[in-house]
Parts: sequence; structure tokens; C-alpha cells
Amino acid sequence: MSNILGKWVEWKLGGARIKRRLDSIKPEVRSRKHEGKVIRAAAVQRSICPVKSVEKYCDAMEYFVKEAAVQGCDIIAFPEYNFFDLLGVIPGFAKLNRYLNKKAAKAVPGNKAPKMDPKGLYPLFCNISVPIQNTIEQLMCGLALKYSIYIYTGSYIIKEKEKLFNGGAFISREGKILERQKKLHLTDFEEKLGIKRDNEFKVISLDIGNIAFPVCMDATYYETFNLARSQGCDIVILPIANNEEYGFYRALRGIWPRVQESHVYGVKASLNGWLCGLHFTGKSGIFAPIGITSGRDGIISISKDFEGDSLVVGDICLERLYKEREEDEYYGDSNPEFEKDFYLNSYMGGKLNTPKR
Repeated sequence: MSNILGKWVEWKLGGARIKRRLDSIKPEVRSRKHEGKVIRAAAVQRSICPVKSVEKYCDAMEYFVKEAAVQGCDIIAFPEYNFFDLLGVIPGFAKLNRYLNKKAAKAVPGNKAPKMDPKGLYPLFCNISVPIQNTIEQLMCGLALKYSIYIYTGSYIIKEKEKLFNGGAFISREGKILERQKKLHLTDFEEKLGIKRDNEFKVISLDIGNIAFPVCMDATYYETFNLARSQGCDIVILPIANNEEYGFYRALRGIWPRVQESHVYGVKASLNGWLCGLHFTGKSGIFAPIGITSGRDGIISISKDFEGDSLVVGDICLERLYKEREEDEYYGDSNPEFEKDFYLNSYMGGKLNTPKR
């Protein structure tokens, strides 16, 4: 694919246009700086809405940041694939998107509806990933500074040395990128698309706690949260964009059990809606170990529906978390002698003496 498309997208998402939009924002309220024992977190749940101008996207993101600031939040998290709206600036995309969504919505169970070929997306993302990354990071850095709030950008495609990754950035109140984290575990769709796995896991230390921000499928496997906890993590942010019909028990495979196993707080931000025949669902929420939630259900706050726009807000108290870790008799045990050999054999390609079936 010619780089003409990349140049077009770069022009449509021009940095000067974002700067003008940011300059026009005059916040009437700024997020509080963390004081005392309680941290207030916000998790965005939002519908995919392709835009024809970068200004529309700026307005959509600022709406959530402003609302989080109004509610006194210290931090706000956006969902996985938070850039999907920006595909709307590509010539002809709106028509293709409507066609594929319409066909998928009318499909009879058992019949395959036409969908975007993941292999065909690789050259597209190679051409447009850099201007989209620049757009999101410039915008989110500006909003973090305007509202004096920590922002997790949600994820987007990161291009490094001709390799594509799914990852996002964590931004300080001063509008500086503190770290980027790329996805460690991929879906089948992402593998077919050509996205690569990363092999680096990061935890950042802030005045509101030690925070990690893996991506979606990373929460399907307990090792990710176990690693986060071993590095002193208190809060795990998780962006999701589940390409499936919503099911309560299927949704439980992710952040909720990982929070219970690892004794951390979890903040999940969800993208939903239709894009090119793909249906995304999921509830945003804020989670904690069962023992420190008022309903004894591990949920601090959760959206009412698995589709639509909402901002889920909840309070996090690290002192309560630390006390729960000390007092919970079912948390924290390990068996180093067993784990040393078993994990090495399991993950490093060794063979265990297991009975034949």
C-alpha cells in the first residue's frame, strides 16, 4: 500500500489542529491532587463512533476527562483500541463500515457475514499507525495538563522497526508520558493481523500508588497479575475491546478473578459497538478484593450495560488493601521448592514425569 494514505491521515490529524483545539479548552474545574487516603479512579466505557475530523475526536475524549475532573478523579483510563474512531478520516471508510456492519447485524446464526480480513489490515496499520499514535499522545498529554489528572490513553497501534504492537501510554498530571506498555498476549485475530507480542512488563511508582497497565488478553492469564504484584503493584489498569457477544461468565475470565488472586485494585475500561462487521461488548468497572467491597462481591463500581457510553467512578483506599493482604488467610502463600522446578519445566520446555492417560 502506498504511503499516500499515511500522508493523508497525517494531514487530516495534523498536530496544529489538535493544538488549536487544546488551546480553546478553558477548564472550569481541575482534578484534585491526591490528598489523604482515598484515590478516585474513573474507567471510560464508550461506543465506537468514526469521525471525519480530528476535532470531533478531541471533543469526545475531552468530554470524559472533564467529567472525571468534575467528579474529583485522580486518574482516568480509556479502553483498548481507543483509536478506532479515527479510521473515519480514511476516504471511503464510512461507506465500507456501514456495509459490513449492516450485513453482520442481519446475519442469520450459522451463516458467516462478511468481515474485514485481518491480513488486509496489516499494510493499512503500517501506513497510518504513526500519525494516529502521535495524535492520541499529543491530545492526551494536553488534556492531562489542562485538567491536572493522570491519564491512561487506552491502546493504539505502535509501530517499531516495521513491527506492529498493541499498546498504550500512561501520562502524568504535567502532561508527560511516563511509560508505554505493549500487549503481552494476543487474540487469534491479532495474530492473523500481524501484531507482535511484547516481552517487557512495567510498573510505575506514583503518589497514588504503584500502577501497571497491561492490555485486555493479558488479564486472561494469572501470570500477568502475579508478576505485577511481585513488583509491588497496587493498581492494575486494564483496557479491553472484547470482540464477542457479551456473557456474564465469559467476562469473568478477565480482571475480576485476577484481582482476587493478586490482591490489587483493578480498573477496567471498555470499548463497545460495531466496526467493520465486528461487534465489541463489555462493562467498564472498578474492582477490589472481596473483603474490602461493601457488597462482598469484589465490585466497587460497574457500568449498568455492556454497550453505550458511561464513566464508571470508584474510590480506592490503599491502606485498606494493605490491611486486607495482611489479614486474609487465603492470600499470599507460595511454595518456592515446588514452583522452581514446576514452572521451569512448564514454561522453559522441560519435561515433567506425568502419568500417561
